[in-house]
Amino acid sequence: MHEPTSSEPIAPTDVSSDRRAQRPLWHLIALNIALLAVLASAVWLALWFLRQSEVPRPAPSAGDFLAAQALTIGTVAPEFTLPQLDGGQISLSQFRGRPVLVNFWASWCAPCRSEMPALQQVATQYAGSGLVVIGINQLEDVPTVQGFVREFGLTFPIALDRDGVTSRAWRVYGIPQTYLVGPDGTIRKAWVGPVTEQSVTRALDEMGIRPTPS
Repeated sequence: MHEPTSSEPIAPTDVSSDRRAQRPLWHLIALNIALLAVLASAVWLALWFLRQSEVPRPAPSAGDFLAAQALTIGTVAPEFTLPQLDGGQISLSQFRGRPVLVNFWASWCAPCRSEMPALQQVATQYAGSGLVVIGINQLEDVPTVQGFVREFGLTFPIALDRDGVTSRAWRVYGIPQTYLVGPDGTIRKAWVGPVTEQSVTRALDEMGIRPTPS
């Protein structure tokens, strides 16, 4: 076995070439770590979105849909001129300067029937305060409407929307539907579904309208 003597030159080691040989290995490890991190993030996001999609959310109700179709608060109420049950015609504009409660109804509508006593009570209590209540019947014949009025003892004006044009102009796609029109002719309040005496009274109170002292 030959051993180099002190007089024989020792071949130098190429350190730089060893480092270059090691670099691809470290780069590969770093790249794999980065890819694993990206993959883990993608899996976490996928699971998060999956959980979110499984959270039960209530579907919009028919009432929500109809309310969204109603006339916007603050807009000018559409004018109408309709035949009145007792004869003659009735127009919204003839009551300009007074608050008007406009109610759309039909005799076959159970919620309409349930709210009629409240509307009659409001009409009676606020008669001396300038409030006008107008019931607009949808597409029914005169005898049917007359029977309904007698049944509930209604004393406020009843108009007949025989062709449905007024109901469409007022964006009535379900009944009952009620609007409170201010003295300036703008929509102040809208109800989709039956009103109560309390809800109407509260809206009138917000407008500064008080019931007639008994």
